[in-house]
Amino acid sequence: MVTKLVRLLAFSYIRSADNLALEEAIQLGLEDGTSPPTWRVWEAAAPAIVLGTGQEHAKEVDMDAARAAGVPVLRRHSGGGAVLIGPGVINYSGFFIIKDLPGAETITGAMQAGLQPVLVALKTLGVQARFAGLSDLVVESREGERDARKLAGNAQARKRVSVLVHGTLLADPDWALMERLLKFPSRAPDYRAGRGHRAFLTSLKDLGAPSDLASFAAALRKQLKEPVQDAAGPSAAEAARAKQLFAEKYSQPEWNLRR
Repeated sequence: MVTKLVRLLAFSYIRSADNLALEEAIQLGLEDGTSPPTWRVWEAAAPAIVLGTGQEHAKEVDMDAARAAGVPVLRRHSGGGAVLIGPGVINYSGFFIIKDLPGAETITGAMQAGLQPVLVALKTLGVQARFAGLSDLVVESREGERDARKLAGNAQARKRVSVLVHGTLLADPDWALMERLLKFPSRAPDYRAGRGHRAFLTSLKDLGAPSDLASFAAALRKQLKEPVQDAAGPSAAEAARAKQLFAEKYSQPEWNLRR
């Protein structure tokens, strides 16, 4: 069980780029001591593609299709692969002080320790998930590994004293839009076995589990050790920092399409 969590922040900005800016703002706040360790849950109001920090947009996204659909292509400050966020995709983020998260000295250790509350929350919703690949959460059918289907992808951002472990949980996504906009990933885990998006991925709705943000947030909160402070929004300092990061970075093609 992850300990020393102070805040559960269930908050979404309207613009996806603002939400990405807030992710970095909270982690920078952990670095300078102005933000507490935090779990955040949020859902984008409209579709957007989010690239990992090191990805090349032309390799991962059909840019012509994205422009035609009016879907922005953005970039986060963590690693991992490209995802389509929007209604039906639940985003969760754990912001930790490295020394307070057992095993967080390594990338794998931080991923496994940080995501334990997510795994247990899913179990309470009737979903038996496990780790697969570098950072995926998957469910299995009777075929086992040969038919493991990805439910959530995760990524990390590590700084001097903090680590952010965050992911996208497929609740009830727009499958058709995903198929149109996201190319087969340039780096795919072996267990994907060449499967296309719809054959490889699954969702809470597919699994017959509650697929709304409120149900997941409530299940997650029950796994967090007290004391937990529920917050309706970021602090003034975090909001100001996020606004600056949006203006200087997350709204700029020089960042979003830099590769």
